[in-house]
This record gives sequence, structure tokens and C-alpha cells, in this order.
Amino acid sequence: MQDRVRGGKRVSSMRLLPEISGQLGVRRMEEFDYIIIGGGLAGGNAAISIRENDPNGSILLIANENHIPYDRVPLSKNFLYGNMPREVLYFKKQDYYDLQKIKILTGKTVTLLDTKDKTIILEDKSRIHFGKLLLATGGVARNLDIPGSNLKNVFYLRTIDDSEQVKKAMQTAKNVLVIGGGFIGCELASSFAKKGLKTTIIEVGSKILGRVFDEDTAVWVQNYFEKKGIRILTGTVPSKIIEKNGRAVGVESKSGEILEADFVIVGIGISPNVELAKNAGLKVDNGIWCDEYLQTSDLDVYAAGDVANFYSPVFKRQMRLEHYDLTIRQGKTAGANMTGRCEPLVDLPYFFSFMFDIRIEVYGDMGKYDNVVVRGRPEEGHFVKLYLLDGVVNAVMLVNSREDAGAIKKLILSRHKLSDFALLKDQSTPLGQMLAKEIL
Repeated sequence: MQDRVRGGKRVSSMRLLPEISGQLGVRRMEEFDYIIIGGGLAGGNAAISIRENDPNGSILLIANENHIPYDRVPLSKNFLYGNMPREVLYFKKQDYYDLQKIKILTGKTVTLLDTKDKTIILEDKSRIHFGKLLLATGGVARNLDIPGSNLKNVFYLRTIDDSEQVKKAMQTAKNVLVIGGGFIGCELASSFAKKGLKTTIIEVGSKILGRVFDEDTAVWVQNYFEKKGIRILTGTVPSKIIEKNGRAVGVESKSGEILEADFVIVGIGISPNVELAKNAGLKVDNGIWCDEYLQTSDLDVYAAGDVANFYSPVFKRQMRLEHYDLTIRQGKTAGANMTGRCEPLVDLPYFFSFMFDIRIEVYGDMGKYDNVVVRGRPEEGHFVKLYLLDGVVNAVMLVNSREDAGAIKKLILSRHKLSDFALLKDQSTPLGQMLAKEIL
């Protein structure tokens, strides 16, 4: 694909290319300056960012669901328990894409990416040529590999349609089993309990959220859930889902315990959708490997969102994170860089979660730390934790607390080695003032 330059600006070069296909003769193949594969937060924000940076380039976004780009986060919370209408999930209406000349194909699956010819092939065998391409393919919910895991009322929450099915099942259910005690499982359990359903969480680990939080915080959350009436079975491995008349009626654990349920929902994480990238010869390792510009091992292909294993200039290592805020920023950054910008993703990872009356926010990377400093009193229901490695703050977690977000980001981004941990614990000194004393 060749771009024409007019007045220093690139003019769209979308056209139909001739394609020879054996005895079928000459066919015509569409070409776009930019193709985005994936209709989630990353893909949708990338399309918006591309148009903001290139008013004329041709853009195609392909979504395998029958929906224009939407936000998945409320599917386990507000949308599930009826506090949010469906139309609010779509962060832009169809009119926006039409006005901005962003073409969207919904309900379509890309089966092949050819980086040499710079083409993609859809399931209907049509071929489309691209200049730059973004893989925002997200992930797929991990299936539970036990007998009965695919019964009609065993649910896996990933899409709007999934959430609609669960919402319908909630209307007649009284007793629900949640398999998995990570964020998605805990958020679902919270939603069910708020609707008055008798809720049980089955977790193979020693505590819920044990893979996410330090032990004290995980115990604090677990105690809170139990006070809200949720039964939590840790160290419990499901062996099969009990079936009656084609429907799930309970779960049997490996220890032989029988747990009854009107429906079962599985929340054991996602697997990144890397097949297109892998088959195209791109570097794949726990996601699609990309640099701080979201550029993959092919210079014309980018990755963003849950599927991207990106290099963080802040923490100086590769990271793959499934965070709402980060997904949006990756989409925007990748989109801008596809148009010729050269902006590294230097923002901090950030995520939040709402469960019952708990609001949890985390800035930075909780993956590596050797010391935890607590501000506040967890027994009073609100506190702040700072996670340090060799005296440097890697992450800050707020639980039902408010702090100066700018000060938190500055503290982490400074990579300053702190000399006085006692100052961190002193709630009478806001983090902003502490920074002035310690760093400036």
C-alpha cells in the first residue's frame, strides 16, 4: 500500500486491489490503511485514536461478536444486577463511527493473518489488505475441564450475551455456586448476594483473591464476604458438576461433598487469544510480545489490551495485565503510534474493583514486593497499603480510602528509594507532603 502526500498530510489510499484466484479469474480485494481486530475497549479506543491522529486514513474494525465496541467491566456488576441499561455499555454509538468513517464488521472472525502479504482472511474466505494492523483480540474465558462443565446452566461470563443469560437465570434462582475466587468470581458473588441469592464460592487456593493480594488483605476481604453471608469453601477442588434432566443441580468436590445449586458460574480467569499472532509467526509468550510502543515483532502489527505482553519502561520488564484503565490507554497509544506517532506507554497500571461496599483501587505493579507498609487501620474498614521492593514503591492499594492520585503516581514513577518507612505509615502526613520532604 502506498500513501499519497498532500500538503504534508497523508491522504487515504483505500482502494480495491485485483487478486488472481486460479480459474475464478480476477477478484477484487479491499484495502484499508488500518485494520483493528477486536471490538473491546482496546480496539474501540484505538479506532478513535487513529481518527484523531489521521483524519483521512481508512479504518476497519472487525468484531467477532454481534456488537459494536463496548465495555465489559459492568457485565459482572451494574449491568448484571439491572442498574445499567445495555446502551450505556457501548462507549460510542453507531452514528459516531459512521460520521468518523470508521467501518465496523460485527459477527466476523479473522481466520488468518499473513504479515508478509499484509492481508487477513475472514471465515468467509474474503481477503483484506492492510497498512497497519492492531491485534486487540482479548481473551477467552477458561473452561472448567470436569464432567458437566458445558451444561446449559453452567455459565462463563465474558460477553454481553453471557451476562444476559446469567441475568435471566437469576430471576428464578435461589442458590448459586461460583467456581473461582479471583476478581471475576468475587464480583459475581457480590452481585448475586446483593440480589438475595444464597451464594457459595468454591476456591482451590487457601483464600479468595490469594493470587492478587497479600495474605492480610485477602483474609480481610474474605472475612468481609463471610459477614455478608457468602459461604466460602477454600482448598476445595470440584470434580464434577451434577446433572439432572440436562441441567446442573450442584457440584461434587474431590472430597465427595455435594453442593446444591440452581445454576453454576465459572470464573477462573481468561486465556489470551494469541492464535492469529502465533500462526502468523509473531513472538508469543503469555500473550503477544510487544515493546513500549505496543509494536510486535512485526513493525506493522501492534497489540493492545488483555492479549498484549508489553514492555514497561517504568518497571523495566514485560507485563501482561487485564486492567480496564490500562486497556484503554494501550488502545489509544497503539492507535496513535499506528499513524506514525512514537509515544511509549509510560503510564502506570491502574485498576479498580467494587464488591458490596468495598472499593479497591490499585496503582502500579503488585507483582513484585518485599515489604508492605500500611496506612490506616484495616479493622476500621479503610486503609492504604504501599508495596515496596528494595525500598522503592512499586504499587499503592487504596481500600475505601482517598489519597492524592497525583502524589501516588509521582511516588511510584520517581523510583526513589525511600529512607523512612515510618513517614509512610503516618496518616497525618498526606502523601503529597511526604513526597515534598522525601524527594524534592
